[in-house]
Amino acid sequence: MTVTAFLGFPFALIEIEHRALVTDFLTRHPQSLSDYGFASLCIWSSVFQYHLAVGEPDTLLLHARVDPDPQPRLLQPLGRFSETLQETLLAHARELPTPLIIESVSAEFLARHPVFAAHFHVVANRDSANYVYQTEDLAALTGSRYAKKRNLIQQATRLYAWRIEPLGPQHSRECLEVGDDIAAKRTTVTLQQEGRALATAIHEFGALGLHGLLLRIDDRPAAFSIYDRLNPTTGLVLFERALRNRKGLYQVINQETARAIAAQGLAFINREEDLGDPGLRRAKLSYHPVRLEAKHTLTLCR
Repeated sequence: MTVTAFLGFPFALIEIEHRALVTDFLTRHPQSLSDYGFASLCIWSSVFQYHLAVGEPDTLLLHARVDPDPQPRLLQPLGRFSETLQETLLAHARELPTPLIIESVSAEFLARHPVFAAHFHVVANRDSANYVYQTEDLAALTGSRYAKKRNLIQQATRLYAWRIEPLGPQHSRECLEVGDDIAAKRTTVTLQQEGRALATAIHEFGALGLHGLLLRIDDRPAAFSIYDRLNPTTGLVLFERALRNRKGLYQVINQETARAIAAQGLAFINREEDLGDPGLRRAKLSYHPVRLEAKHTLTLCR
């Protein structure tokens, strides 16, 4: 186990073996931001080197490394965040060579801990805001605002003899084939980094308790999705990919995934952020989210 000291606490690199610990904690302290699901933390740990520490019996601390910054960045403290722990973190933070940065901080956290937040310069990151939708909206696509989506799905149904099946670890090669077809522009996350995270999700699919769908055309993989339960009311879509030269397949896999999440009784779907990509932003807005879950970056004032 890799352990590093930061802010006076021993942080261990997040691994599959931490699933029970983190899942139990998040069950007691559910979160609204996509960063704070165990599967999400684990699959992106190969990119951001996520570490965890138990700050207090009911407080989980997380940090990440963002190249080229040599100093780890703290993530939002989860669970009970006592005044004593706040003072401890601030005292250690003032000893760091550069100002402490805390990433992925929710509006709820800021509202609960205004005194702590007052020590920081706070910036809302629009590019990292999570898109949250009513599950039924995406599953049914009713009404005039979804007419174009329905038309694209109808075209795909006329053009291709597609079928859906449950996704599993046995489909790893096929998913990576579809993933290799993607050529989207990225800002904070490169295609190579995304590919590493996808490979981890596929290879550890069962161990992470993930769900997914695979769409085939003529028995060949053409689209897939991987999703998880974020909290008691919300599903989280971690990956959704479709061959670019097949019209309407993104709309098909989007709706089929929403239907599968609806079958789990979840009222909302978190589809993560757009990373500042204009095309991805237009696509996510075109599905009419019910809200954006803001993420904030906090930088310690000196």
